[in-house]
Amino acid sequence: MQVTGECKPATLDLMRTIARLVNSQELENYLGGVNWHSMHSKFYNHGAFFNPDGENYDKYIDPIVAAIDIAGLDDFNQLVIRVNLQLIGDLINGYVQFEHIQPLLKRIEASLDSLRKVLVIQQEPLEEKLLTVISLRRCKNEIKKVLPLLLAKHYYNSHKDTVATPPDKTVHLIIDEAHNILSEQSTRESESWKDYRLEQFEEIIKEGRKFGVFITIASQRPADISPTIVSQLHNFFIHRLVNDRDLFLIDNTITTLDSLSRSLIPNLAQGCCVVTGTAFDLPMVLQVDRLAREKQPASEDVDLDLLWTGATESNFDGVQ
Repeated sequence: MQVTGECKPATLDLMRTIARLVNSQELENYLGGVNWHSMHSKFYNHGAFFNPDGENYDKYIDPIVAAIDIAGLDDFNQLVIRVNLQLIGDLINGYVQFEHIQPLLKRIEASLDSLRKVLVIQQEPLEEKLLTVISLRRCKNEIKKVLPLLLAKHYYNSHKDTVATPPDKTVHLIIDEAHNILSEQSTRESESWKDYRLEQFEEIIKEGRKFGVFITIASQRPADISPTIVSQLHNFFIHRLVNDRDLFLIDNTITTLDSLSRSLIPNLAQGCCVVTGTAFDLPMVLQVDRLAREKQPASEDVDLDLLWTGATESNFDGVQ
């Protein structure tokens, strides 16, 4: 990429970053000796001035750039290079202020480093399956918010662009531990980013039905989820809840729940739930059958009596 226009001193650090990412030691060495001449408003190296469209650029820089092989670059580094090249072009053309955009560059690299640990990008289409489970158990808290947004946006936009009218196929997004993903209470991200994350899911839950995209959420703390999202839900399976904020949310959100069923919620037994919504004529109390032991998820509460008793017998045997 060759950019023509007036040079800007802020682009030098961006060019050095690109040289490091493309793993060109020759380009790094040359740019390491480049400085900015404020009187002439040009870059110079060993007394030779050059602009991106000047003679010295063609003589010194262009041969080095032409010899760079980017075939081995991973997709994340390619994205960082494209971001830096775009920023160089915007700076030269006066579209952005470097002081405003510079703090975002380090955040982009940090986020991509985190995504690189959990994502593998491939060009071949994935095999279509009835159900795909994506576990975020080993992800950092930052990625637990970013990755669901990327996946939801990808599947929603691609489905919306290709589905027929009326829809001939559907996409169902099932979000477990939704209070970690759809929460308004977040101190780890800026207000604008939080608003963008929530707006994306709010758009899906409000507009997705006409495109055949549906969302199911499961949460132990429904009061932490965006009220806009909760208000758009149609059917509810309500297990035992005792927190006042959660109960208050249910009172003010679910219009199909009568007072008798509502009074049962704090005292429901394990596996028992109140079912209500547009798919049911009346609220019902259901007892969900327990799964077979070999099919149960590893989500049971720890039995402290059994754990401590076993530890006492095994670790303190013979101790007086």
